[in-house]
Parts: sequence; C-alpha cells; structure tokens
Amino acid sequence: MTTAGSDRGQQPTLTGERVRLRPWRRDDVDAIVAACQDLELQRWTQVPVPYRREDAEGFVGGIASGTWAAGGALFAVEPRDGGPLLASIGLFPPSDGFAEAGYWTVAEHRGRGYTAEALGVLADWVFGHLALRRLELHVDPANVGSRRVAERAGFVAEGLVRQRFLHRGHPSDVLLYARLGGSGAASRGTPSAV
Repeated sequence: MTTAGSDRGQQPTLTGERVRLRPWRRDDVDAIVAACQDLELQRWTQVPVPYRREDAEGFVGGIASGTWAAGGALFAVEPRDGGPLLASIGLFPPSDGFAEAGYWTVAEHRGRGYTAEALGVLADWVFGHLALRRLELHVDPANVGSRRVAERAGFVAEGLVRQRFLHRGHPSDVLLYARLGGSGAASRGTPSAV
C-alpha cells in the first residue's frame, strides 16, 4: 500500500494491488447517483431513498470534506490505474483509539474482491498512519455479501448486537466485526461462526 498527501491537511490517496482509494470529487456525482439507485444498496445502507442528484452533490460537496475535517475519511474506490467507480468506503471519526468503517459496492462490481481489498488497504492505513488500535464494522446479519467482504479483509465476527441502530425507522440487529492493529495473522484473528 502506498499513500500520497498523508498529512491531516490533505486527505491521502491510498493504493493496493488492484484498487485506489481517493478523495471524492465533484465529477463523481453521476456515478454516485447511478450506484445509489440499486435496491440492494438501498436495502443495506443508510443512503437516502429516493436517491437524488442533490444527495450526491451534498455528499461530495460537504459530507466528505466535513468527515475529513472531523477526523474520519470517505473514499471513492476505483481501479488502481483509474476507471469506473467500484465502491465507496469510509472511516467515521475515531474516538478512544478505535473507529468504525462502512462501505458499499457498485452492483456490477460485486463479488470480485475489490471492496475487500479496499477495506484491507483502509485498515492498514488506520493502523499504520492513524495509530488506532481497533477498527469496527456493523453488518446486518442477513447481508451475506458484506459479511464476506469483512471476513476476506481479516475482520472477526465478535457477536450479535441486538437492536443496535435504526434502519429506515426500524430497530435492527448487527453483527459486530473488528480487526485489531498489529502485524500478521494474530491481529486479524480467525473468522468465527455466529
């Protein structure tokens, strides 16, 4: 993984073997609008429904920069050498040495390992450059695709948290996944059966 612009003044660009995580730009609006029309993406995430152009404009124009200013980071995921939007991945502002991450994948790019790789790149940056000790994910137990992404990126399912948040106005359970800082497989653990 390489980084560019890693001081807190400028959000970095992170690269893996096949993916690049870069700050969102205004020219991403059309791709975001198209991706967020997907019913599966709407089912599992908190994106507004219906998703409109002004939602994407607000995301790239204010939410992304505001998240960076607050200590987190939201990234567009694309092929390493450029190309179409593959996914979105974000780090919510950390507290007490840990943070939560979240992601979604553009429908036509699911199942190819791009988001798992991006999540691994993000985790490596979190532990290597932000000196956090723990990165968490909250995943709906029925979201098999997201669970696979988490496990492929070395996250361990730690347990079911009942009625953890409201999703579209309804209490929802989540599986708590986490990856700890440190090097090697010991920090990643072994995925557990939940």
